[in-house]
Amino acid sequence: MDRKKIKQAIIKRTKKRVTRPPRLRAKPWRRSIPYIFMGIVFTLGFCALLLVIQEKPALAGRVVLAAMVLAGMEYHFRNLSAGPSSMEHEFSALSDSLCFTVVPGFLIYGLAFRGWGTLGLIALFIIIFGGLSRLSLYKIYNPITVKKGFIGIPLTINAAFISLMAQLVEPGGLEPGYRLALLAVVIGLTFLTVSTIRYPNPADQPGIFLLVILAVAAVFLGPPAARIAVWLLLMGGTIYIVIAPFGVKKG
Repeated sequence: MDRKKIKQAIIKRTKKRVTRPPRLRAKPWRRSIPYIFMGIVFTLGFCALLLVIQEKPALAGRVVLAAMVLAGMEYHFRNLSAGPSSMEHEFSALSDSLCFTVVPGFLIYGLAFRGWGTLGLIALFIIIFGGLSRLSLYKIYNPITVKKGFIGIPLTINAAFISLMAQLVEPGGLEPGYRLALLAVVIGLTFLTVSTIRYPNPADQPGIFLLVILAVAAVFLGPPAARIAVWLLLMGGTIYIVIAPFGVKKG
């Protein structure tokens, strides 16, 4: 969809009065559930950042994967209402910026780019800046595309890839050629997050979301289950990035 048309649709949408469903007016406690999940996601992001500082990348990656699952559950609870409030948008953006932008950036920096000096810092800057740009675009365009998916891949895909690589790679254990390949993939995913390619929301498919939950749970187990789950998630993510856009209807 052309971004000019999206902006026009947003302007038209703001003129419509949005009312809360009667079930939510009768049970306002439901409005607090998304905040609980967002608070947990932010806490997990903070813990993951501490683990990165303590040079425990594998554990930090698993924490980010757990936060990704909770973010998907929080999305479902937010959709129980007529639409997320402004405060929910801001809180969600804050937790996502920490957990799915800052932490993955420093995680991959510690894994592969720390010894590159200025080039490594430039890569870190691109990853974090791209993630923050994605959050800004999501806030602008998502109100009219929430039922149709995303414009650009969600941040959780990039964060999940980096977190899964942390389960397979030891810090500084990659050869220079593999580091360059990893850098190319991460930068490519970062640019896809701010692209205009339409992607469906995996959390909208209960069966797929349940499989993701089970696979993430298996990552917390010891080998060989954890390694198998990591590769399954990597293959599933690759299929999503390459094939999923063809199943999204234009509109």
